[in-house]
Parts: sequence; structure tokens; C-alpha cells
Amino acid sequence: MTDTEPTPSTTPDDAAVAAAPRKPKRWKKVVSIILLVLGFILVPLSAVAIWTHNQVTNTDRYVDTVSPLAGNQDIQEVVATRAVNALFANVDVAGEIEDALPKRAKFLGEPVANAMKGYATDVTERLLASEQFQELWDAANRRAHNQLVALLEDDPSKAPGAVSIKDGQITLDLGQVIEKIKTALVDRGLTFLANVDVPPVSRTVTIIDSEGLSSARTYVGILNTLAWVLPFLAVLALIGSALLASNRRRGTIRSALVLVAACAFFLVLLAIGRSLYLDATVNKDAAQAVFDILVRNLRYGVITLAVIGVIVALVAYFAGPSAPAKKAREVAASGIARTRNKAGDLGYQPNAFEEFVAAHKRGIELGIAALAVLVLVLWSHPGIGAVLLIAIVALILVGVVEFLARGAVPETAEEASA
Repeated sequence: MTDTEPTPSTTPDDAAVAAAPRKPKRWKKVVSIILLVLGFILVPLSAVAIWTHNQVTNTDRYVDTVSPLAGNQDIQEVVATRAVNALFANVDVAGEIEDALPKRAKFLGEPVANAMKGYATDVTERLLASEQFQELWDAANRRAHNQLVALLEDDPSKAPGAVSIKDGQITLDLGQVIEKIKTALVDRGLTFLANVDVPPVSRTVTIIDSEGLSSARTYVGILNTLAWVLPFLAVLALIGSALLASNRRRGTIRSALVLVAACAFFLVLLAIGRSLYLDATVNKDAAQAVFDILVRNLRYGVITLAVIGVIVALVAYFAGPSAPAKKAREVAASGIARTRNKAGDLGYQPNAFEEFVAAHKRGIELGIAALAVLVLVLWSHPGIGAVLLIAIVALILVGVVEFLARGAVPETAEEASA
């Protein structure tokens, strides 16, 4: 008789413990939450960094941003008033009128001068509403911004002579605009303006103080880095939070909703900032137009980002085990199966390619999702329409894959069980 070690018996309690799902490690949950908070903070900062970078270093984006300013009626009225004031400030209109009138009518000098000024303003507003002014405005801003970028990047050869540097300031010269206005007014009878010379101080707009150019170059260098580092960290934080979650699908939904919440929070801050800005201005109509036009791309970009978050959350939700998600998948599968069966009735037979698709369906669908993300990343400044287009095309491609894969399973679940 040989000695043998007793075999330990497995109790029902031990089996229950073995079958119970492993609880997620506490540190993963903590880090996942921290990453969510970090992503919530970084998303608005990323949006501001990218928008500012585009305005400061990308001339095309800058001109695209400021171009609508020239076509806004409130701004045109402000520019017209300032331009006419600059012209009339350099000539004594009332005095010239009084000299031309008899002694008894000299009191009409001031009223007639005011009437002429009002007429000049009306003529100027009509000129500013023309395409000619729009072209002048875009050209002036493009020249100035090209030179500004050259100065900030320490490469003046890129756009020499576009703007002037004098008395420690870099200025945008609107002299051509003033000259066009003066010519139009002279042609309409205000000949006394023909020899008016508007001084540079009245026809220029200061862009940057060149005494702080060295610091500005440093800040631009930092901005160039932040414009890609912050978005990278924001995406990394949200993806990392989803990967560390005990349920990655739910983690993906949480990260997507945090992205949407961060965008909504930023839009609220932008609205508050707009209100504070308008409260501090005198001409609220023009100020409102300036603010809304300048930040429109920023606002639109944030809304587009929120749409991406909503799409990701919906995709993750309908991939889950909830009753609505299952029902939606069943309806889609049933529709694809019926379509496939009708195709079979018409003589369409399965082939080797469809068998390959059926065998690698999951990988192909993941590849479609990855391709959609890649297109979205490589698309220069995608809008809401572009995001929806990419999502719809990806969904159609997934439907095609399901249709082809159904070739290996020609019957629906209901038909198979019958």
C-alpha cells in the first residue's frame, strides 16, 4: 500500500470565488478619473492654442478670419466715420465756406460744413460696401500679416516692406483705403479735399510694439509647441482613461461625454467673455460684430469637436448590451439579411471574396473605423459637415461589409430556427 497525498476537494464557496469577476485595481480607477479631469481641462486649452496659433502664424487663416469684418455694416459705419473725420480734421471746411460766402451768409459756414461731412460719410459707407474695398482690406491685412509672421519668425526676407517699423511700433498702413475714399469724395464734388494729406498717425493701425519683439518671438515659439502638445495630451488623456476603465466600452462613452462637456463648458466661458467684452465697449453693435467674426472659427471648431464626441458616444453605446442597442443591431442585421436573401433569389451567389470578408469581418470593420479617424485627423480644419460625412461613409462601408459577410450565412436567425 503506497502513501498518497490527499487531493483537496473544491467546495462550492471556492467555485463561486473562482467564477466571480475580478474587481478592477483601485489605482486604475483613480488614474482613469484623473485622466478624465485632465482631458476636461486640456480640451478648451487645446482649442484656444490651435486657434491662436492659426491667427498668429498662418496668414491665410488670419485673412479668412478678418475678411468678413470689411463686409459688416456696423463696422463699415465706424470705419467711414473715422476716415471722414481724419480727412475733415486736416482742412478748415467751415472757414473755406465762410470765405466763399457773402458777409451776411457767413453764419451758414458751420451748418454747411456739417452737411458736407454727413454727405461724405454716406458716400464713404457706400464705397466701403463695395467689392473694391473688400479687396483693399484683404490685401492690406495679408501684407501686414506676412510681414508680422516674418518678424516673429526672425526672417524679414519673407515679406519685406509690407509694413513699417517706426517709433518702436509695427503698423498696418491703411493709406490706400484713405486715398480711395478721398478720390471718391472729390469725384462727387467735395473738391476741397483734393489736396488734403492725412498724416500717418491717422491712417495706421498698430499691430505690435517692436520693443517687445524678442518676447513675442519667444511666445510664438511656445505657442507653436502648445498647438500640437496640448491636443496630443488631451486625446491621450481621454483615450488612456477609457483603456484603464474596467469596462472599456463604458470608459469610451465616459471619455466621449467628457469631451462634449468640456466643449459645452468652453462655449459657456466664451459667451461670458463676450458679454464682459461688450459691457466694456461704447459702440456695442460694431464691437459685437468684431467679436463674433473673430471667434467664429474657434466657436465652430469647438462645436465640431463636440459633434465628434457625440458620435463616438453613440457608436460605443449601440455596440453595448443594452436593450435599445440590441434591438437596433437586430433590426440592422435583419434588414441586411433580407437584402442578401433577395439578392440570392435574383441569382447573386456567394464567392471566395465574400468568404474572406466573413472570416475577417471584425478586423475589416476595425480598419474602417481606424481609416475614418485617420481621415478626420488629416483633414485640414474639418467642419461639422465633414465629420458627419466621414461618419456616414464609414457606416455605409460597415453595412457593405455586413452584407458581404452575410454571404456565408444566407438565412436569417428566424429562418434558421424555423
